[in-house]
Amino acid sequence: MLSLEKDPRFCPYCGNKIEKAGDNSKESYYCNHCKQIIYRNPVPVVVITIFNKNHEVLLVRRKEEPGKGMWALPSGFLEIDEEPSDAAKRELLEETGITADELKLLNVFHQKSERYKSVTVIVYMGFSDKNPEAGDDAEDARFFPPSSLPEIPFESHLRAIKCALRSIKI
Repeated sequence: MLSLEKDPRFCPYCGNKIEKAGDNSKESYYCNHCKQIIYRNPVPVVVITIFNKNHEVLLVRRKEEPGKGMWALPSGFLEIDEEPSDAAKRELLEETGITADELKLLNVFHQKSERYKSVTVIVYMGFSDKNPEAGDDAEDARFFPPSSLPEIPFESHLRAIKCALRSIKI
């Protein structure tokens, strides 16, 4: 998959070798066979901040790498033909068993990624007093007071939590 390669060598359309093009300020690639630029776009990710009536934030203990065994917000990648809001609802349900009828788009930002080079983080926020149940790639799921959060391995999740807390004025 082209987006996983830090330095792609082959055209994703025809399979021929590609070459770097442009100057050093912006890295791009070009296929001489297809006569087109090979764009390397950020990978879209949804991150969901859910609060309960006590303004505690919902976290999941990750079952898989990256961050295996650590606590994080429910999150995941968009599928190819999926609306971002639907991806957020799907990931929330898969990881916590919580259904969300209404999620508010809170923020969108860019972050460098060691694994994917670049991700676009789409942050949603909602409220639920349902008891979470770990599912999918989560070992555990529970609410935490903002003042007592465990170590969270992802800068994007910390940024999302801070943004969500500001929006509900905590």
